[in-house]
Amino acid sequence: MPDAVAAGDNTLRLCFSRWEPYAYDDGAGPTGLAIDIARQAFETSGYRVSFTQMPHSRCHFGIRYGVYDGVLYESLNEKTVEPLTASHFGLISRVLVAVVRESYPKTAYHGPSTFEGANWLHVAGDDYPDNIVNNPDMYSVDVGENAHGLLMLRRNYVDVVFRDLASLHFGADAVREPAGLKTLLPAVDIEPFYLRLKTSLSAPLADYDKTINTMIADGTIDRLYYKHLGFNQIAFSRYFSGSSQPVLPLERLMP
Repeated sequence: MPDAVAAGDNTLRLCFSRWEPYAYDDGAGPTGLAIDIARQAFETSGYRVSFTQMPHSRCHFGIRYGVYDGVLYESLNEKTVEPLTASHFGLISRVLVAVVRESYPKTAYHGPSTFEGANWLHVAGDDYPDNIVNNPDMYSVDVGENAHGLLMLRRNYVDVVFRDLASLHFGADAVREPAGLKTLLPAVDIEPFYLRLKTSLSAPLADYDKTINTMIADGTIDRLYYKHLGFNQIAFSRYFSGSSQPVLPLERLMP
């Protein structure tokens, strides 16, 4: 099946895996920070765009067989069979923080020694950075993907749960009240996720990158961050870095 744009249809078909508050569909249509940024960038560039929620592996299957033109976001560490090209700017970032009980002796993250002797929740199918997986001083507790990690933390089954900061506060199981838990800052790991299109769609991707650059400069990105997270992008970066200085490269100011 040909690419939508190459076939004369100006609609780009993107698939995505659910990740609140960045992209999700609860029946009223796709929404979220990443959806809003990508939709506005493509529509400003003269392209229609559609978004379909599905498991990540099925998304790549659909791209391979021509049903979709790209994936809304994924790590550049993701190795794909189909040839894809990433956007210049990271669309969003996974900001991994440690959640512990209030009684935990540490009040901030100071490197791997922060979790010496701790049991941490390892959710099957989730990706964790090497500084967690390869930490010999921690012990993983393996659970299925639907495990209630924060409940297990409260009930002392584990000592540490690693979660994306935005999902922790704005996802379906968001922590509305402290309830005996605390978040250790700064973040344990920050990994950008990029929009990826088929390599044959270089023109739409170049237009997207150009428009994103304008949206950063004119404050559009800040307004969308504020709409979904209550922070502009720089304030969000300062918050999770535990510093008055942004932790991300100035040439790619999209946390």
